[in-house]
Amino acid sequence: MDEDGLPLMGSGIDLTKVPAVQQNRTVAFLNQFVLHSVQFLNRFSTVCEEKLEHFPTHFMKLVLL
Repeated sequence: MDEDGLPLMGSGIDLTKVPAVQQNRTVAFLNQFVLHSVQFLNRFSTVCEEKLEHFPTHFMKLVLL
């Protein structure tokens, strides 16, 4: 135990007596995570493509200076 009286290893809870997490709730969290991840990656991909699209023009301006 530490100075607060909490166990150093584990939570001290008997997990056999704790009810399982509802499957539909787990699926909802997983779906939300996947949705947000895909939206982020799509936005990131779009920004990268836009920057790469403008890169040759910007690069040529720098080279010609």
